[in-house]
Amino acid sequence: MRIACRPATIPVECQMSKSYCAKLWNHQYIHMSGSIRFCCATKENITNKRGHRMNMNNDSLEKAWNSEQIKSARLRMMRGESVQACIKCVEQEDRGFQSMRETQDMEMNFSMTNFDGSVNHYPVTMELHLGNLCNLKCKMCGQQYSNQIGKELLDIGKTEPGFLEWIRKESGNVNIWTNNLSVQYRWFQNRKIKEKLFDYIYKHIKEIVVIGGEPTVIPEFWELFDYLEQRDSLKDLSITLTTNLTNINPKMTDWLPRLKRWTVWASIDGLGDRTEYIRYPSNFEKCCDNLNFYKNLLKTGNGKIVLSPAIQLLNIDQLDDIIRWWLDFTGGDLEKQFGISWRAQVWYPTICNYDILPRDYKSKIADKLEASFDQFKRHGQIKKWYQNQIDNLRGNTYTEEQKRHFIQAFVKYNDAQDRHRKGKTWRQLIPELEQALTKSLE
Repeated sequence: MRIACRPATIPVECQMSKSYCAKLWNHQYIHMSGSIRFCCATKENITNKRGHRMNMNNDSLEKAWNSEQIKSARLRMMRGESVQACIKCVEQEDRGFQSMRETQDMEMNFSMTNFDGSVNHYPVTMELHLGNLCNLKCKMCGQQYSNQIGKELLDIGKTEPGFLEWIRKESGNVNIWTNNLSVQYRWFQNRKIKEKLFDYIYKHIKEIVVIGGEPTVIPEFWELFDYLEQRDSLKDLSITLTTNLTNINPKMTDWLPRLKRWTVWASIDGLGDRTEYIRYPSNFEKCCDNLNFYKNLLKTGNGKIVLSPAIQLLNIDQLDDIIRWWLDFTGGDLEKQFGISWRAQVWYPTICNYDILPRDYKSKIADKLEASFDQFKRHGQIKKWYQNQIDNLRGNTYTEEQKRHFIQAFVKYNDAQDRHRKGKTWRQLIPELEQALTKSLE
């Protein structure tokens, strides 16, 4: 990369920039659709000089890396100014939740930035979404992340008059609407695009997070391993795999030990039939078997397993039980080979956000969680963030009128989905929730 620009001068007031995030200096994010973004926390696509979004089908990662939009954002961060695309992390931090923002290497990154906001190096980390092919229909998910969800909604619409029009009207309140419920992204299946992507990863990327869809059901994910193995570069790469644990590949026993580092983020949102309901139609026992598959590979010494529950309305009451289960599985070791993440806080769709719950019900859950606090306080990865959940439950984000609207939407959406699936319902699984919501709507 050859950019003949002088380094930017770093104003003294920027030494403590509160808007800074290292991702704009070290990271690239490829959305399921092939669009290129700052990171996973923003909904804004990077655009070119004409205002068109940059996409893997038409644009190179090299051009996107020093696009006008990214250069401008870097300079704003250096001046300590807010960046609109980063508002989600700001809001999460203001509420005491863990965000995706990275704060390391600020002075070094500022010193390497040219006066126009460009940098002369390539990113070394990447988050890669290989489309939206998935095998589950998770409650908090949308068709951009799982092609199964849109298909199911279209089927429900055939038997529930007005259902699809209602979802379209409610948009992000009940579903992450894309205007194309049958969308399936296939950009990475183009041979030339795939080869360029794999080559870019081989030459520049040292740490990669792979997400789908569900990566383990996407053939190109395994092709990436093969590509890197043939070039003897697995030893230089750290991979984080975010998976619903429904599938494994036996070749992982060969690939994972050869990586520099590997991390599995285990997406389990409850115990037994609770996670099977949220992550329909998963099988909890099978997920535990696959979790043990990865646990057995930890003996290689270069791996880690992180529990990453999507904390939401349908499982907040079970959070203490989930943590106890995880501590039992790990033997209480949350330092070297095991961990827990609090980043998957569900804000949208709004009907999955526990902030909409009736105040009395939230207080009851907060009391339940607080009763278990002493069991967890010695664990640094749990203490602060667990307390934040308790504090948030005791707060009040929405007005009573807003809550009533969202609760009505929750009931309507999930009742329709449950009728279609013909399995256990949210009313059967969490009778206390049904009672609380019914009372609030009287």
